[in-house]
Amino acid sequence: MSDRLRGDRVTLRPMAKDDLHLLHRWLNDPEVMQYWDGRDHPATFDRVEVRFRRSVDGSDREAIRYMIDVEGGPCIGMVQYNRINPRAKNTQIDLLIGEREFRDTGYGAEAMRALLNHLFVALKVHRVWFTIRASNERAMRGAERAGFRNEGVLREHDQLEGTFVDVAVYGMLRSEWKS
Repeated sequence: MSDRLRGDRVTLRPMAKDDLHLLHRWLNDPEVMQYWDGRDHPATFDRVEVRFRRSVDGSDREAIRYMIDVEGGPCIGMVQYNRINPRAKNTQIDLLIGEREFRDTGYGAEAMRALLNHLFVALKVHRVWFTIRASNERAMRGAERAGFRNEGVLREHDQLEGTFVDVAVYGMLRSEWKS
């Protein structure tokens, strides 16, 4: 994993132990959790530490996670990609903007562009995809503005707060990134 990925206003950097307190706060924010794991699953600090320990020490073989630092400002969120499928050359990604005042400001889109550039250009990934709760209209609009295509809806694919919910799948091919 390269150490840092840069955009114009953001830097993506490896996760550090000090970031666990931020993740703990974000994963207990009802606005975040309504689309992440659900507001009925509060995250204890111990649970956060166990979940992200391998990312902190660099031994995670399932996902590569970067924290999003604003130039001259705070850490505002996290992006990640799962292990790249070597045959299909694809990976699933995710984005979390934990700091409320930085949502809908373009920083998340910039972090996504830096991650996509790394995946498509440096790592030669063919396809990137992610899922969004179908009720998360803000995230779906952001995905479409970033050039992702809605590839369909997985009906009642996940359970959130005791209810089965639809999940939209968004994807992008390397050829679409270049154009």
